[in-house]
Amino acid sequence: MNFDPIIPTGVAIFMGLLAASWWGSWFIALKHMGDYPLEAFYLTLFGSSMVLVWGVGFILDGDMLIKNILDVWRTEPSRVSITIICGVLYVTGMQISLRVVKLIGLSITAPIQASINVVSGTIVTALVGGIPAHLTIPRIVLAAVFLLAAILLAMTAGRIRNRAQVEARLDTGLSKDPKVLVRSFFLLLVGSAFVPAYSLAISYGLKSITQPNGMAVMPFMAILCLGAFIGSLIICGATLTIRKQWHVFRDHGFKVHKLGILSGVAHYGGNIIHTFATRNLSAVVSWPLGLSGSLWTQIWGLIYGEFKGSPRIGYLLLISGFVFYISGVYLISAPK
Repeated sequence: MNFDPIIPTGVAIFMGLLAASWWGSWFIALKHMGDYPLEAFYLTLFGSSMVLVWGVGFILDGDMLIKNILDVWRTEPSRVSITIICGVLYVTGMQISLRVVKLIGLSITAPIQASINVVSGTIVTALVGGIPAHLTIPRIVLAAVFLLAAILLAMTAGRIRNRAQVEARLDTGLSKDPKVLVRSFFLLLVGSAFVPAYSLAISYGLKSITQPNGMAVMPFMAILCLGAFIGSLIICGATLTIRKQWHVFRDHGFKVHKLGILSGVAHYGGNIIHTFATRNLSAVVSWPLGLSGSLWTQIWGLIYGEFKGSPRIGYLLLISGFVFYISGVYLISAPK
């Protein structure tokens, strides 16, 4: 039998928020990579994720890990194939987002991306995964309004920060070129178009209280991770081959490689925790909880000095955004 614990709602909500904190924190690895290629980091990240997910899967489920995948494949093969395809798609979007983070920083990237994900992701999970009885459409809409307001506040804070840093000639290692910011915004639009693939996979491929025909938690995670690894291998492998950069794995020491390993553990460790929470909450509830990861991304941006030199109003708007984020998460996740 697959490992499938019954988790109380309060614990599941905490797990969703914990997973989000992991998701929102591993991006700081980008601050320590130097000239190490992003593609090499990406392959290490998802290679480590494969070892973690399949290892934990066999530990928890044993031979039922494979049996459950095969059983679902025989009855509804699309549950497996779509999950793999979604894995390929979402890592494609995520790689674009990581490039933007290196250009304009964590603090600005997070709210722009969340502004798209909060709408598209919640809609996808609601349409595919279903809506629990206690959660009404007006409540989802109100939560989305709070989250979008938080994003607008954060974006305004970012613009104020940029102006102040340009005037003070402060160098934070990030681009303040208006053309780069505009180009980054459109890159995020493109990248974010792929991100709902994750919520589609978890809504359609995972067995949950609203989707009884999907895979159990660890078989689902194993298949999703396989798709993600395939996607990263195709995209990054091709880039490293064209640039003739495969030697970077040999030339750089463990100090750099561990950034990808730790990021993989945080990324898919968070995915595992989040998926167990989703199994007991439904994707439409756990997805908005995951968006709180943007809070952590912005906090790390502050810690790394991305808002250095910003006037008080910039910080005030950013803190107000945090409050709206928390309010939105509460509205979407509170049982009543």
